[in-house]
Amino acid sequence: MPHRPGVCTVSLVSLVAAAALGGCQGDKLKGPEAEVKKTDIKVDLPAIPAFDMPPANADGSHSVKELRVKGKKFLDTDITVKGVITWAYDCPTAVRKADETDKDLQKRLDDDPTLCERPKFYIGDTASTPPEKSLWVVDVPRPYNKLEVERIKKPERTAPDRCEPGEKDPKKMICPPYKVGDEVVITGTFKQSSPHSERNSDGLLVYKSLKNATQNWETPPLVAPPPGAPPAPAPATKASPTDLMKKPG
Repeated sequence: MPHRPGVCTVSLVSLVAAAALGGCQGDKLKGPEAEVKKTDIKVDLPAIPAFDMPPANADGSHSVKELRVKGKKFLDTDITVKGVITWAYDCPTAVRKADETDKDLQKRLDDDPTLCERPKFYIGDTASTPPEKSLWVVDVPRPYNKLEVERIKKPERTAPDRCEPGEKDPKKMICPPYKVGDEVVITGTFKQSSPHSERNSDGLLVYKSLKNATQNWETPPLVAPPPGAPPAPAPATKASPTDLMKKPG
């Protein structure tokens, strides 16, 4: 075939024109622009809240929040904590069976005192503090149970964490009165586990004494046992829920 320069020139021009036309048509096929557009309006954001610890109490006591944030440095030391009782363990309520009368329940507890856990309660910085942000207070003194009264002579009932049922002598009333909502000041040892197997990785307070501002009550000074009195028997213990979970099946 003979060479025709004119044909090649026309074809090249046609391709360029077609490309230009295609580009124009492509612009017409673009989708709609985004409705969200940049703006110059300034938004006033709220100030970042401060997370500073509250100032220390003037009387040297600690707050529950302080122990939750800086508790590790207080471990295994005696401290005083001020707060409000947010929850308290009540054995009859915890173990009562459906339709069980008070009389039947009391007989069951008298026959088997190990059904009850040791007295304990939670305290928070305010009455509305949830349990998970409260401090666990354990080893709270309790009255001798019926079996102990029957089996241990009164002169020998000198355990430092128990009192006589219905005790009237203010100097011997070491079992503290307390209920949810009471404002209290508690002294004890801050630990991660108690002598009776309660455990809390955030720390718990092993009870030593209490001042109940709401009920105007305070732990009396410690009275030494009379000379020649035998040592108090070791209290019967009940495995904690943590121990039961770890026990091999």
